[in-house]
Amino acid sequence: MVEPVAWVNGELVNWTSAGLPFWDLGVVAGAAITEAGRTYGGRFLWASDHIGRLCRSLHLLSFPLLWTEQQLHEACNSVITANLAGIPATGDLGVVMFSTAGANATYLGHRSDAVTTVIHTYPLPFTLWRKAFTEGVSLRIPRVQQIPEACFPVSLKVRNRLHWWLADREAELLEPGSRALLTTCDGLLTETSTGCLFVVRGTRLLTPSAHVLASLSRSVVEELAVSAGLTCERCELRIADVADADEVFLSSSPSCLTPVRQIEGRGAGSECPGPVFRRLLRAWSDRTGVNLEQQMLT
Repeated sequence: MVEPVAWVNGELVNWTSAGLPFWDLGVVAGAAITEAGRTYGGRFLWASDHIGRLCRSLHLLSFPLLWTEQQLHEACNSVITANLAGIPATGDLGVVMFSTAGANATYLGHRSDAVTTVIHTYPLPFTLWRKAFTEGVSLRIPRVQQIPEACFPVSLKVRNRLHWWLADREAELLEPGSRALLTTCDGLLTETSTGCLFVVRGTRLLTPSAHVLASLSRSVVEELAVSAGLTCERCELRIADVADADEVFLSSSPSCLTPVRQIEGRGAGSECPGPVFRRLLRAWSDRTGVNLEQQMLT
């Protein structure tokens, strides 16, 4: 097996050699902006969207940005090309990018402009996702709530994810194998740690309008839904709004679509996966040129 590589501050390094200095604010404070995409048949589709969002988020939070979008594109291509050789022909790669806020001056004893920017990949773990894909996932609403917008914009994808880890751990204790679905302090449904929520009623797709990541997978679903004759609406959703849903599913860039079997112990629709889920999955497969269901089940 050829050891995979990662791109760290302009250099390709072996996977086992890659790391963050312990004085980096990405470690000290979780202060990092991140992106997560994937390849389809070895092609990094929507690369410009992921890289563009990363750069915009760094700008909005006044993080240092040392690399141009073109340089990040080239770095992604280099890492993907090198690492595709180490996976089966039927496989694909998850693509992760992140950039930190720099060094912690207290640990170093002086100010430093050092920033760590990393691009790495991993083989998409279809076997790990297979049961959720075929049977649906169960969601639980934990005591841990979504971070208020007053802290930082939750629409930005950041590495500060302790609340998500705590929420998923609580969900696992409530029901082994379940995932956390966070609410706001006002009881509005938001998202899971890895997916955007969609509620299906007839030909309408409802998804939370606020207090959620500016999800690229949500945009893909909305685009595919329109072409499939469905309508999408971003709105406020509460737990009562899913009681009469025909279907519920999650979207994410790495795993694409995941059906939801139940929420808080109650069934989420009469069929899981449902017909709208299957229609959108076929449309996503057509859009990318990869049979996503076959890839997940092989």
